[in-house]
Amino acid sequence: MIRCTLLSLFLALGTLLAAKELPTATTISAVKVFLSGAEITRTGKAALPAGSSTIVFTGLSEEADPANIQVNGQGAFTILSVTHRLDHHEEKQDRADVKELEERVEAMEGDLARENALIAVMAKEQDRLVKNDVVGGDHGASLEQLRTTSDYMQQRLEAIALGTLTKQKRVKELNEQLSKLRLQLTRLKGKRPSPTSEVVVEVSCTAAVEARFTLKYLVASAGWSPSYDIRVNDVARPLGLTYKALVYQNTGEAWDDVSLALSSGDPGKGAAMPVLNTWLLDYGARARPVAAANTRTYRPGVHDVRGIVRDDRTGEPLPFVTVALIDDQGQVINGTTTNMDGYYAIAVPEGGRSLRFTYVGYKTQGTPISGSTINQALSVDGTELSTVAIVSEKRVAVSRMAPLMIEKLPDAGSDLSAYMDVAPGTIGIRGSRTGEGAYYVDGIAVGGGAASHGDQRLAPSVQAIARTTDFEFAIQVPYTIPSDGQNHSVGVREEQLAARYRYYCTPKLDLDAFLFAKVTGWETMDLLPGPAHVYFEGTYVGESELDPSVVGDTLDLSLGRDQGVRVQRTKRKDFSQKQTVGGKRTDRIAWEIGVRNNKAQAIELIITDQFPVAARSEIEVELTEGSGAQVDRPRGFLTWRQTLAPRTDRTWAFSYSVKYPKEADVRLE
Repeated sequence: MIRCTLLSLFLALGTLLAAKELPTATTISAVKVFLSGAEITRTGKAALPAGSSTIVFTGLSEEADPANIQVNGQGAFTILSVTHRLDHHEEKQDRADVKELEERVEAMEGDLARENALIAVMAKEQDRLVKNDVVGGDHGASLEQLRTTSDYMQQRLEAIALGTLTKQKRVKELNEQLSKLRLQLTRLKGKRPSPTSEVVVEVSCTAAVEARFTLKYLVASAGWSPSYDIRVNDVARPLGLTYKALVYQNTGEAWDDVSLALSSGDPGKGAAMPVLNTWLLDYGARARPVAAANTRTYRPGVHDVRGIVRDDRTGEPLPFVTVALIDDQGQVINGTTTNMDGYYAIAVPEGGRSLRFTYVGYKTQGTPISGSTINQALSVDGTELSTVAIVSEKRVAVSRMAPLMIEKLPDAGSDLSAYMDVAPGTIGIRGSRTGEGAYYVDGIAVGGGAASHGDQRLAPSVQAIARTTDFEFAIQVPYTIPSDGQNHSVGVREEQLAARYRYYCTPKLDLDAFLFAKVTGWETMDLLPGPAHVYFEGTYVGESELDPSVVGDTLDLSLGRDQGVRVQRTKRKDFSQKQTVGGKRTDRIAWEIGVRNNKAQAIELIITDQFPVAARSEIEVELTEGSGAQVDRPRGFLTWRQTLAPRTDRTWAFSYSVKYPKEADVRLE
């Protein structure tokens, strides 16, 4: 009986010993950052006794995803199970920061009590002096004694009054400081520390062993987005492209000197392929959608969002689109607009849940904040005019091309300027649609020339790894990324790319000449859509958007205005006249365009202007002079192409006449 009792006792003791948890510290050794989210790799070691043990990895991020925890080990032991739990850290009131504040409050309360006591003493002394109106007792007092006593009382009362004012001021200051300290102490006592994750691992081994563990898990409040610096020092030299990654994390863990990798993957999007169901057609039945209109889901921890807004049919960037940030109550808490390249960037404060895109002539659309990069396509809610038409009534001239006009553009090989109806400065960076040297700019076909690929190189200590479904940049130098939610720049690649430079000018809209670069050799750089900061001849030009998502082998980049090329557009009054014959009126208008190249090298220049197009038969338009321009009569466009030598100038002239009923209101300028 005694033997059985002892055996039961030993078994129970063994069970308790086996169930004892062994807290194990780990350090972050590597981080793989996705476009949204990150995979954390931690390493640690523990001395395992023979038998079963429970290892607890403590101090992990609260965001550790229980469904994606991986634990591997090295040593003669077996991992039996892996579980996840949260440690809420019951707050201790005797924490050092709380105790320090309590001591400061206590000391300040003592100072305040002392000052109030001194004020009370001075008040009592003042009362005694005021009430003491009998001097000298029964024998009286001499005049000199009365004068001396009166002077003393007056001086003493003045000193008491001044002292009281000083003490009262000090009391006021102490009360203000004390209120702040008490509020700070209340907040600190009421603040609960954020919970941390713990991973509990059950292991078994036949003998004691020194085990090494590798722990991996996913977190949501992290990610990276691409950013580019584009530098052109001379149009006779290649273009420099610096590829950077803006990495952020707000996971509650400090990434100190970790091995960093940047991946183009996004685990949050899921890997399930959509399935097309049978479309059953019946009377009065609505068609089932092929796919959900918006498959994005809200992802917390995103602090800023950027992207491009385009026309869903043409792919053209849409400028001046209103982008509103909406909270979970449906209220607007922030807003911005897209620039001329359709690019926007907006900060996401706490509470931001979705974006709403509003644009005149397009359907308002919304999307949840699913990552730091959100490109949005808007569908047209009406029709638009494609050219400036002369009519007898007042009409509004619309510069953007309608989808039907884009479909009628010529094949690749035609020049951009002949079909441009917007200022050249509004054109962003776009990928080519063909692989034969022709390219598209804002949906318009542009001819090109052959250009050799530039030298390609990675930034120092960066290795590019191509995978089956994504690519990865392995940063060989350890990086530190604090948990502050701010962007931290990481260098990825640096390239020297061949480029062909041209100047475009539309003097009717803008007298500045815009420099464009046609860039080749970028296909192997693993570029992603992102903002590009453009520098020309050492000067910051502005921000554009690099979008390599369109298939092709060229990028077209606006480098901004170049003040080294001067342009003028003046009306030739001696050739302009008005004449009325019968019921018709004829207006003749002539213009002269002058360009001077003040640069030290020759430039390729393309100038675009226009003459009106009649919208009705009562109006007759005739181009009377064109100075050798390429003429697009249906659209009323004039295009001059010229190579302008250094330090030289050139002029072009054109004129047109318009005949219309004299009672009609026609605006020709």
